[in-house]
Amino acid sequence: MNHSYQINQNGAEQFWLLADALQEKTLSHANELFSFSETASEADLKSMLIQYRFFTIYYIPDLAILIARMKAGKLRSLLADILSDELGFGDPAKAHPRLYDDFLNSLDIPDTHLDDLALKDNLALLDNIRAQLVDPSFSAAHGGGLRGMGGECVCQIYLSKFYEHIIKNPYIQARKDKIDWRFWDLHVGEHDIEHRIKTRKMINEEIVVHGQEPLMELTDGFKESMNAWSQFWNNVFKSVKQQDMQRMRVMDLIDFSRISSAAYSKKAEDYLVEEV
Repeated sequence: MNHSYQINQNGAEQFWLLADALQEKTLSHANELFSFSETASEADLKSMLIQYRFFTIYYIPDLAILIARMKAGKLRSLLADILSDELGFGDPAKAHPRLYDDFLNSLDIPDTHLDDLALKDNLALLDNIRAQLVDPSFSAAHGGGLRGMGGECVCQIYLSKFYEHIIKNPYIQARKDKIDWRFWDLHVGEHDIEHRIKTRKMINEEIVVHGQEPLMELTDGFKESMNAWSQFWNNVFKSVKQQDMQRMRVMDLIDFSRISSAAYSKKAEDYLVEEV
């Protein structure tokens, strides 16, 4: 028997058990928060929905950085295909951030000043993730945990749960036939489920089973992603209760000066996760 192979297989099984348990725990916490959206006022619902757009804005450049750092292989090619999809396959009108803004527009939320409404605390979380993606002291496997698993694999599950709750809100129900659902059609249907399944399969084949070191780095990245994701939503719901939370403008392009000031060594777990 090849003992090193057996160790790697055992490590892989333990990793997926840990990843699934952590994901379920985080999702359970998110469900408690998402349930608020079912009965939220029109103003509170819009405030929550606006904040998610900043995750979509950051995700595309982050994915591009991760792809640039990866070795050639099926996972890199798959993520590149997902990146092209996120960008609308060459049509900017079909890029996912644009589709999300079209969804917001159909809720009578105009584009005007949207970029100025990002929560400062959430931009700090997103900047910290990006800082680690560009920092050579963090491996591509770590980045795969942050933005491969933490982005593509988990985001679809969370969005599906968020959708299940917001669709029950009276404001949404009253105008559901007038809403631009294209963003949600992509992210809660078979389209994104297929991406999640393929990404998980490729991560298993190209990172998880190839030794203890990349497995540990992947695990660390995934844990940080889950911590940051929980804190992101905690901040969103906290902002509904505390309207005076500080906000910042989102830059159109990557601001490397902000990345350098994000303190590369600061992990998402260092941010205190507050219950709301």
